Amino acid sequence: MFRDPSFIYLATILPPILLGIAVWKSDRFPEPGKFLISSFLLGISIYLPLDFLIMITEDHLARFIGLNLDGDNTSYRGGERAFMHFFRAAFLEEGIKFALLIFICVRLSDLNEPMDAIVYGAAIGLGYAAMENIPYLNTGDPQTAWTMTAVKARYYPLMMHLGFGVIMGWLLSQNLFEERNNFKRKLMLILSLLIPVLFHGTYNYLGAYDVWPILTTLMVIGIIYYYRRDQLKKITESVDKARVENLDVLYTYLITLFFVSVVVLSAIFVN
Repeated sequence: MFRDPSFIYLATILPPILLGIAVWKSDRFPEPGKFLISSFLLGISIYLPLDFLIMITEDHLARFIGLNLDGDNTSYRGGERAFMHFFRAAFLEEGIKFALLIFICVRLSDLNEPMDAIVYGAAIGLGYAAMENIPYLNTGDPQTAWTMTAVKARYYPLMMHLGFGVIMGWLLSQNLFEERNNFKRKLMLILSLLIPVLFHGTYNYLGAYDVWPILTTLMVIGIIYYYRRDQLKKITESVDKARVENLDVLYTYLITLFFVSVVVLSAIFVN
């Protein structure tokens, strides 16, 4: 039964959906289901622009800065590994998630309290994780589907993308609802992209696959528990939401790209 392809398919596809429902229901004032489903589908759609950006990154940008990506991950030097993990994976993936969250979800009138940004960030991250797991269904061997290696490959990235989305939504909620000082608001906006990108890139670069998913899961539970408890203290759902300026979003991308570039160039010159 457990090695039946249909069971493996469900075991791959259902967890991100069930986790999304769990995060959604953890909100005392749940968002409309149609918006959460749409956010999940937006996360799935990331693959469309991402594939195009990856082609440009690997075929043109990497060659332009003198990196050789013709081999496999095991033959990459420090600079190539940093480029692949921090820019090609972390910056591109989290950058698209951030754009969807800022330009679509934040503009919804139903995103009107701090917990909502976390819920929408989680939905986008889980949607992307669900699509990322699809190739494992086409290339996996049913006889090895439940080995520890296969289980890690299937579920660890799922928990990490949930964590990246929750962190992004949490820091963005500071910009939208918590902070009123203009400098602090801009700082929180920058951190809402920068922290997930650095977290993602470091996780990939270090190959911290056995420890970080567990710690990330505990962090997600802690953040959601904190905001759930904070909600219980409030009578009203709606909170005044600050406006995110497009120029601030541009600065956020540029500053994040600057830090990623510093990491990649440092790895290139050290090696």
